[in-house]
Amino acid sequence: MITISNLKAGYGKLEILHDISLTFAERQFSAVLGPNGSGKSTLMKAIMNLNTVFGGSIQLRERALIGEPTEAISRLGIAYVPQRENIFDELSVLENLQLGARVLPKDERPTALKELREIFPILGRRGAQQAVTLSGGEHQMLAIAIAWLSKPSIMLLDEPSAGLAPAIATDVFRVLLELREQGITLIVVEQNARRVLQYCDYAFVLREGMLVFQGSAEECLRDEETIKSYLGVH
Repeated sequence: MITISNLKAGYGKLEILHDISLTFAERQFSAVLGPNGSGKSTLMKAIMNLNTVFGGSIQLRERALIGEPTEAISRLGIAYVPQRENIFDELSVLENLQLGARVLPKDERPTALKELREIFPILGRRGAQQAVTLSGGEHQMLAIAIAWLSKPSIMLLDEPSAGLAPAIATDVFRVLLELREQGITLIVVEQNARRVLQYCDYAFVLREGMLVFQGSAEECLRDEETIKSYLGVH
């Protein structure tokens, strides 16, 4: 679905990614793993044209994305949930969701918000609550829900479990599995490799801006050299 070839990207004149080539398959839950500074978030931002691309190509079903405005990329069905600044703190939960639903035709919004409450029941109970007062897990659920309202075919999520207690992180990953069952392609950057490998289908491991491993989640978990050398977990 998204094919990346010989990608070089970074910020300003600083190159972070060096000749990255990989493909994110359709309807798959893919994890992008690696230590801090390996280029995981840089890869996500390059897809959305939020940083500098020095060379290579990024294609969505053979359509070139490099050079396209971020808004145009979003309209192609790609939703991006950054790690920070992903909701409007000063608004209520319901107001956040209503803003997210504005991308839909007006007659579709009530149905979408009703369906959303079935997927994210906690948000239905927090409608009048100011978003800034949400717990970490509720905050992430709201950010994911806003992205879901755009009816994307692909969702990019940067560290969705960061700072969450294990039980709350599990709830977030269960929601992501439900979205995958809806046919949404998931591309998730994660620091907690062991946890995300329990849920994802496929894994890509970056180190110092280079791709050092790709394979199924099971293959990655079995590859102790990758786990120890590149992910730094035990």
